[in-house]
Formats: sequence, structure tokens, C-alpha cells
Amino acid sequence: MSSISERLLSALGGSYTIERELIGGGMAQVFVGEDHDLGRKVVIKVLPPDLAATVSAERFRREILTVARLQHPHIVPILKAGELDGIPYFVMPYVDGESLDVRLRRTPTLGVREALGILKDVARALAFAHERNVVHRDIKPGNIMLLPRGQAKIMDFGIARMRSDDFKTSTGIVMGTPRFMSPEQVAGDPVDQRSDIFSLGVVLYEMLTGTALFAGEDTPQIAHNVTNVEHVPPSRLNPEVPSMLDFAVARALKKDPAVRYQDAYEFAVDLRTCLAELRSRETAAKKDSNGSGTRTLKLDSTAPVRFLRRRAAPGGAKPARPQGARRGAAAGEIPASRQPRRRSAPALSDEPRRRRGRRLHRFRLGG
Repeated sequence: MSSISERLLSALGGSYTIERELIGGGMAQVFVGEDHDLGRKVVIKVLPPDLAATVSAERFRREILTVARLQHPHIVPILKAGELDGIPYFVMPYVDGESLDVRLRRTPTLGVREALGILKDVARALAFAHERNVVHRDIKPGNIMLLPRGQAKIMDFGIARMRSDDFKTSTGIVMGTPRFMSPEQVAGDPVDQRSDIFSLGVVLYEMLTGTALFAGEDTPQIAHNVTNVEHVPPSRLNPEVPSMLDFAVARALKKDPAVRYQDAYEFAVDLRTCLAELRSRETAAKKDSNGSGTRTLKLDSTAPVRFLRRRAAPGGAKPARPQGARRGAAAGEIPASRQPRRRSAPALSDEPRRRRGRRLHRFRLGG
């Protein structure tokens, strides 16, 4: 166990134990631990000393208090925060899943419906945070966790800063990942919620196309691409992307924040509309493929058939006459033995005729 983890345990008290350190924690050193009081796994993040030196203790405390109020289903909350020999740390719940970054490394291009489902959750979470004047500043696949049931959660709001002027960077440090930064963030200008929307548009673009949008050989090249390079519509790289989604991506990636989506709720509504339209089209396509417009009656081959024509015997020979059929019966004619019997009408009585004959005989004899 490293020395920093041992000091962290002493700072946290006896209610926590540290199991292991996670590799690839980004801007922080990350440990997986156990909260014995509540019986759950937690993640403990410690800011590295070089970054901690740029953030005053008062500023970190105020930001952590602000982020701790972000109670949303798609935001990983902060449970506890403190300092370890002047180095800030905070405790978060352990999320059982994988990051979007890990998923994209395994599957570079996601399905359109899956990508929209992930981005819809993230956009709603960002809209919730933006209403409370919190800007994430580092939206990227590594900070989006995917749960087993397909839900998405944003994490690492610990480096978020208020949109107020009281939290301008005094040292000029740029916080974020260059390839997912907005043009105003790369330029070092003041940023607001529209910067997160641009970053979210980059994430959506890469999920749909499997390509790194503003990739470059070094940070200056990436910064140049973010500021000047226009994107190719995703549908040109992925034919399954509908044109309406091209419009949403283009609006999120506007270089000028004034013509970009102004809030994440608006972006989320368009994503939800695209998802609903896509589901509607898929349903209609299934109905067309199943031929729901016509109905086919299936005849039962086992049903009895009363009248059948006799088939010609092979070789042109006359077909065999059924048993009981009279000689010379035409083909297809029903044999007499098989014709239905007709009931004859009842015979009329001839009694009145006989009486009339007797009267006539007597008249002629004169009797």
C-alpha cells in the first residue's frame, strides 16, 4: 500500500478501508474502498499535488459544497470531502459499470439508438447542473459511466467551477481534455453552459462515426482543429444516421456560442425527438416487411374435399373408372352409386277418379 493511501486511511478514520488503486484516473489519483458504516463500496479521489497547488482550499471547499447539492439520477454524487496534508480529496459511490471511453475502445461505433439513449441521459444531467450554475468543463467519454441497464451517469464534477466571476482562474491553467474542449475554452475565454454542450456534441459525433473529430499530433494542433476545422456530417460516415441527427450535431458544434444550443434541455429535447422518430421509422419498416397491409388465408390440406376431378393416368391412358361408376361416364361425372339420393314426391291418391268413373257408368246404363 502506498504512503498516500496510508495517510488517506488515517484521515478518513476507521470507517473506511482501501482495497486497491484504479489506473487511469485522469486528473486525480483514484482508490476503491469500503464504507463500513453504510456497507457499500466507494471511490476516493485525491487531486495530484501539482493541480492541488493551483486550487486554494477555500475555493475547493466551495466548489465541493456546490457539487454536493447536485442530486440527480444521472450524476454520480459526492458523499464526503476533506484535505490530506493540504491535498483535497472527495468520496463518491462506486458505480458498477464501465466508462464510455472503455466501451468505445472495444466498439468504436455505437448504434444510433444506443448513442442517443446515452446522450439523452447526459444532456438531462447537464441541464440540471447548469440550472444551478455549475459547469462541468471536462465532458468526455472517460467521465461518462455506463450502467449495465444502459443508463448513463456523469462523474468527476469535483473539478467543476461556478459560472460566477469569483471563480476565474488566476493562474491561467486550462482544465479539461483538449480534444473535447470548446473553442472558447481553448482560447482561455470565460465559459458557460454552452461549452459543455459543445463537448457533448463532440462525444456524440465520435459515438456515431467512430472517428476522433479534432485529433492532432500535439495539443497546439488539436487546439487549431477545434477552433477552425468544420466537421463532416455524421451521415456521410455512417449511413444509418438520419438527417435530423445531422442537424442536432451541427448545432451543438457551432464555433460561435451565440448560435449553438443555448441550454442542455433544448439539446436533450432534440435528441429525444430524434430517438422517437427513429423508433417510429423502425416500427413502420417492420410492418412493411411483415406485409401487414394484406391478409393471406391458409388452406388446411387435411380438410375433406367433396368433388375432385380424376387425374389423367400417365402415358395418356384413360383414367381408371371409380368403382360403381356406369360405363361411358364422362370424366369428372359423379358415379350413379355416389350421387345423392333424391326423395320422390308422395303419389297423389286416385280415389276421386274412381268414384267419378262409377257415376259416369251408371248414367250411361240409365240406372
